[in-house]
Amino acid sequence: MKSLLLILAIFLTPLLVTDSADAQSLGAITQALGKGDTEALASLMDTEVELSLLQDENLYSRDQAKQKLAAFFAANKPSGFSQVHQGSSKSDNAEYCIGNLATSSGAFRVYIYVAKQGDRMLLQELRFDRE
Repeated sequence: MKSLLLILAIFLTPLLVTDSADAQSLGAITQALGKGDTEALASLMDTEVELSLLQDENLYSRDQAKQKLAAFFAANKPSGFSQVHQGSSKSDNAEYCIGNLATSSGAFRVYIYVAKQGDRMLLQELRFDRE
């Protein structure tokens, strides 16, 4: 019985660590959004990110997306983020989160999409819609 538990622990530990790292990545993104921390967000982005700020939607490099977000947060100072829904793809290679961003100029519905790139979950898409 002990050897069976040991074998299960050996095989399941990498899966638990991966799920934990994925959740930490999404958690770090939502935390950075709530603070308007563009440095932290940029560190979690892929080399290109699909960014939609109200009607302005485009594919941007990491640096361009960081600049766009900095301008958005300057005009809409974040005061908190609350998660409404979270899910993952069947293959566990991607996750998404939907939440509400409270700002100085009102609330925004935020859609976050992250996908596995190598051994990390990286931000692929970020969408802001006015509530």
